Amino acid sequence: MQRSIAMTATRLLHRNLLSEGKPRTAPSSPPSLSHCSSCCCWVRRASSSSVNGIIDLRERLSKTRLRDIKLNDAIDLFSDMVKSRPFPKIVDFNRLLCAIVKMKKYDVVISLGKKMEVLGIRNDRYTFNIVINCFCCCFQVSLALSVLGKMLKLGYKPDKVTFGSLVNGLCRGDRVSDAVSLVDKMVEIGYKPDIVAYNSIIDSLCKARRADDALDLFNRIERKERIGIRANVVTFTAVVKGLCDSGRWSDAARLLSDMIKRRIAPNVITYTALLDAFVKNGKVLEAKEIFEEMVRMSIDPDIVTYSSLINGLCMHDRIDEANEMFDLMVSKGVLPDVMSYNTLINGFCKAKRVEDGMKIFSEMSQRGLVSNTVTYNTLIQGFFQEGDVDKAQEFFSQMDSFGVSPDIWTYNILLSGLCDNGELEKALVIFEDMQKIEMDLDIVTYTTIIRGMCKTGKVEDAWGLFCSLSLKGLKPDVVTYTTMMSGLCTKGLQREIDALYTKMKQEGLMKNDSTLCLRDGDTTVSAELIKEMLSCGYAPSLLGNRKSACRNKVVSPL
Repeated sequence: MQRSIAMTATRLLHRNLLSEGKPRTAPSSPPSLSHCSSCCCWVRRASSSSVNGIIDLRERLSKTRLRDIKLNDAIDLFSDMVKSRPFPKIVDFNRLLCAIVKMKKYDVVISLGKKMEVLGIRNDRYTFNIVINCFCCCFQVSLALSVLGKMLKLGYKPDKVTFGSLVNGLCRGDRVSDAVSLVDKMVEIGYKPDIVAYNSIIDSLCKARRADDALDLFNRIERKERIGIRANVVTFTAVVKGLCDSGRWSDAARLLSDMIKRRIAPNVITYTALLDAFVKNGKVLEAKEIFEEMVRMSIDPDIVTYSSLINGLCMHDRIDEANEMFDLMVSKGVLPDVMSYNTLINGFCKAKRVEDGMKIFSEMSQRGLVSNTVTYNTLIQGFFQEGDVDKAQEFFSQMDSFGVSPDIWTYNILLSGLCDNGELEKALVIFEDMQKIEMDLDIVTYTTIIRGMCKTGKVEDAWGLFCSLSLKGLKPDVVTYTTMMSGLCTKGLQREIDALYTKMKQEGLMKNDSTLCLRDGDTTVSAELIKEMLSCGYAPSLLGNRKSACRNKVVSPL
């Protein structure tokens, strides 16, 4: 269906361009009071009783009033506009629709656009562009293309905004190939897309790890300079970041050098993108060099730049450097946000310096920032890691009084902390309370309790809970299986272990060479559990060679 609509729109586009050498002009509307160009004429021809209403509408449609308008007031204003006779000009409707678009209430704009159509209020190109953009923002590109078809039938020529919205909509819907085809078709039939459309595609290709395709499109843009399409700082930034994310550092450096030679000055976004790519690839020293280069080039780092570097330093256990960078950020007048504070607090907690984390927490409150669930989760976990169970529970109990709602991760951290610190009974009370209030418990919750039971020798209870998972609509993952197998191992229940081992294979949790398929977060946990199994004298063939494939990891305790 989508392809059929797209083909229809393309045919209309092609026919519209080729007939008579240029697109037809929009048909003129019949004489209507709503299209009078003179306000005086409009008021003079209207009845005296409606004059005040017309003036009131014009006041309510002023830029000042629309800037801060609320949604309900906007809908009321639209209702009054369609009751008015004559109708206000289409430009007034467009102004109101734009105000609602800024609220990101795209579905409301679409609904009001349909109402205008039913009432016979004639759209102009600007109206069509607004509606097309809203459909694209709602991931309904097929309907946006159908609006394009209607637009062409009425003789309106699409412009760069029209195609920019469609390209962006296709990219947002992971239809990058269709976006490329649309741009190619535009060029083929005589329309000239601007660099914004190309930038959307390149950015989407890079995010999809299709660096070669992005570079190919970039090179095609380079060949189009003679027709006025020229790569800008946004284009270069997207490609450079995409190359870095793909580990192609030399290509990224070459492109950055080329960018500077062309006198396209890298901006804070370019440098931050590079810095962030280095951080995510574990190249913290290179990230610091990028930061220092920014300072030398008199480009002021922003909150995103500082936060990315602080996060990188924390990830690599360089917490004191991260703290210094945080202080530098504040001294430069860049005010840290909640995420910045959470990053630093997490760094201190990972380094088992939870008291320093609490100092940052206090500073955060003094600056008037409101802690969120992530803040509390981080500190609760930090206290548990230091063995301070009472402080962790106290901190948990404070959440509601400070207006912060615990989420499932909060409870999972609480359960895990209690189990790890020998407080299974307390964990079971909380677990029962969670079930009573019908919380949406996940596999992590159950795996935590199963692990706690196994550690305290309650393997039969753990087995019962494990066997009930399917009744609860939950599917065990690798960690759940290995946790249960480790517990069974302590009781010498080899037949049950073999059954779970076979089940794991059937569930696709093992590769052909009998090694485990793990997500990044599962690796350490499962390695520890397998070591426990080995200590019990059980060594199934799930212990394979050290290998890696795609994003999965193989656990080996050796």
